[in-house]
Amino acid sequence: MVWQAIEAVLVIFILIGVGVLVSWRGWVSRETAKVFPKLIIYLSLPCTVITSFTTHFTREQLAESWLPVVLIFAVVPVSFVIGLLAAKIFRIQKQRRGVFTVLFAFSNSVFIGFPVAQALFGGEGMPFAVYYYLANTTYFWLLGYYVIRRDADALSGQHSKITATEVLKKLVSAPIITIFVMVVVVLAGIRLPDLILTPAKYIGGMTSPLSLLFMGCTIYHVGLKGMKYQKGIGAVMLGRFLVIPALCFGVCMLATRLMAGALAGIDLTMMRNVFTMQIALPVMTQTVIISELYGADVEYATKGVVWTTLASLVTIPAYMVLFQYI
Repeated sequence: MVWQAIEAVLVIFILIGVGVLVSWRGWVSRETAKVFPKLIIYLSLPCTVITSFTTHFTREQLAESWLPVVLIFAVVPVSFVIGLLAAKIFRIQKQRRGVFTVLFAFSNSVFIGFPVAQALFGGEGMPFAVYYYLANTTYFWLLGYYVIRRDADALSGQHSKITATEVLKKLVSAPIITIFVMVVVVLAGIRLPDLILTPAKYIGGMTSPLSLLFMGCTIYHVGLKGMKYQKGIGAVMLGRFLVIPALCFGVCMLATRLMAGALAGIDLTMMRNVFTMQIALPVMTQTVIISELYGADVEYATKGVVWTTLASLVTIPAYMVLFQYI
């Protein structure tokens, strides 16, 4: 089990290394690499959702999915609040507290999360990865987006207006729409034709390799500048790999004991393991993108991505060992 986890992580980092290699060779430029997120978000990830729902969900299982959905939608905003408190405890500069909080609270549920879930837990773990993605993405745009914009205002000395319509537009993304459509499809007992399912399976299979190649390209283009340690990154790693995962693990353990035997269609141990692993992954890549777009501390955000991605080479196997003994 432990070796399988280490092997899976090594495969993930080999693919990230390929991303570094193709960027170093000049085959993928910084501009070309920007195509990867679009392919993933608008094409391969929705197909992954379709395949996951049709393969690993039944109507009964979906009806019992209220528990994991409620749990993860409760844990993520609490993580955000803890991040806000940590920013004050560790005396993070006011101009980067929003970025720090997002680095502390939100994980890379797409570019690392889905590949890790597939590699370590197989298809059975993917539904829980989808639930986490839904909560993580929703709160990132409701809360994280706001505090990053406030950082940008603090640096520029201006005050930008963030409207509810603007936030809702961010939330209405292709993967989230696909999730809600597939919930209706499964609950209605609709069997999608192979003409849809077969292409979805092939295209969805690109999500993991494309995500990891993109991470490699990102790390390469960051360069040595992104490797230099900066105050507060240690606190980010403490939250990312210990505080927030411990919160999630504890909440899931409590739910497992209270609901043991009550939900026959839900593997509560699998739920605990997948949620904890997902929330203990490197920081969200979109933090860098949004910081750069609006003028927040993009250098700080980039270092958070690089350091936590490298650290996950150790933390992912460590968590798999933990799951084996608890």
